[in-house]
Amino acid sequence: MTPKLKVGDLLVGKVLEIQPNGALVGFPEGGVGFLHASEIPDEDALPGERNLVVDQELLVKVIGSDRLERPALSLRRVTDQDREAIAYHREAIEFRSALSTRSAATPLPEQPEERIEWRLKTWLQGTETALGRLKRRRGTRTSQRLELD
Repeated sequence: MTPKLKVGDLLVGKVLEIQPNGALVGFPEGGVGFLHASEIPDEDALPGERNLVVDQELLVKVIGSDRLERPALSLRRVTDQDREAIAYHREAIEFRSALSTRSAATPLPEQPEERIEWRLKTWLQGTETALGRLKRRRGTRTSQRLELD
C-alpha cells in the first residue's frame, strides 16, 4: 500500500527492480513507485543502459501517478536545494536520536567548587582590614604619647 503522496514530495527509496522502461522504487514507509527511464539522468550512460543498481538508495521527487496508481517519480527534477533539505532533515533526526539517548539528569555539584582566586581574595581582604586596625592603633598610641610628654 502506497502512502498518500502529493506532487512535489521528496522521498528516499531503494531500487527494487530494473525494467527496460524504468525502475521500481520501494519506500521504507511502504509502497512502490515507478521511475520512468526518461526521468533518469544518463549523462555517462550508453543508450539502453541506466546507471541504477538494485538496492541503490535514491532521492526522488513525486511528479504524478501512473495508470496503475503508483507514484510517478523523477530523478531529473530533484534540485540541489532538495538534496540540502533532505541532508538537513537527516542530520536533525540523527541529532534528535542522539539527544534522546543521553541521560536527561546530569548530577550537579552540591557546593560550588572553591577556587584558589576566591580564597586569595578573601585572605587579602582580611589582611587589609587587620593592617588598617594596626595603623589606627599605632596612630592613637602615638597621639597619646605626645599628649603625655
